[in-house]
Amino acid sequence: MIMKRIILFTFLWLAAFMGVQAQELDAQYAKKLLKPGVTAPNFTLQTADGKNIQLSDYRGSYVVLDFWASWCGDCRKDIPAMKALWKDFNDYNVRFIGISFDTNKDAWVKTYWETYQMNWMQVSELKKWKRETFIDRLYNVEWIPTMYLIDPQGKVVMGTVEINRLRQKLEALKPSLQINGAAVDVNPEFVGGKEALDDYLQNNQRYTFKTQKMKMEASVLAVFNVEMDGSITGIKVMEVTNLKATNPKFSQLKEAEQKALTTKAAQHFRKETIRLLSAMPKWTPAQKNGRPVQGRIVLRLNFDPASKGAKKQIHWFVNLDKVGL
Repeated sequence: MIMKRIILFTFLWLAAFMGVQAQELDAQYAKKLLKPGVTAPNFTLQTADGKNIQLSDYRGSYVVLDFWASWCGDCRKDIPAMKALWKDFNDYNVRFIGISFDTNKDAWVKTYWETYQMNWMQVSELKKWKRETFIDRLYNVEWIPTMYLIDPQGKVVMGTVEINRLRQKLEALKPSLQINGAAVDVNPEFVGGKEALDDYLQNNQRYTFKTQKMKMEASVLAVFNVEMDGSITGIKVMEVTNLKATNPKFSQLKEAEQKALTTKAAQHFRKETIRLLSAMPKWTPAQKNGRPVQGRIVLRLNFDPASKGAKKQIHWFVNLDKVGL
């Protein structure tokens, strides 16, 4: 009983210490950040492939602005926490934009794409911070990492240099957040429509020797973003269901062998779903008010090596509410 009290006291002390430390960091480095209620300045910045991105394109959603750089040690330390934040809130009406102060394009792209897989929108001026950049002056960024939360009306909710404070704010807002599927005038569409997408998925499925031999079937639910340039980001496998083997020889295996094979098959179908979706050609993006905007797609893919090509492979949703998420 005494040990439990000691552990509880230690936990509460650490939580209080971290809270005070976060306040001290903000008191030191966030004093000049834009205040809550101020209209967030609009900006136009470019992605690595030259696509112009404006903050105003995200009106109607909460937006996290993450100011960082690949050469910034504190920024790199925060990347796992930012990835966790993106993962936890990407299914809600919260968009993330990484704004880098890198000057070396290759180093920037390698860091966010190859090293850390930061699968949210990334933009940069590719100019020297505080000397040539303008975005830092718009948002009074004197320290990185710095983060802002912007509300759906374009107002600043908070500015901070401490990612734990950003998480606390988003967690507090969570009950009022909307599940993704924000209203758009035109939904994202695979070039050629659902039939073309179905053909693509049917003709490009891959099976391992064991899943082919045992005729393993599965249904996989996946979600992903269609960005404003039609590229695919944020692929996430939500569930693998209806996993079964239709080859009679499967029932002759020992229980441990069946379990091991089923586990490996589930892993394969998860990886294969991500591979299939990652390799897709670009989509036609969603549109709102005549402009391309980010869209969200939910697909349920059916895997069946015994009847590949003989039936529809997908169910296509554009609203997560329809699948109970």
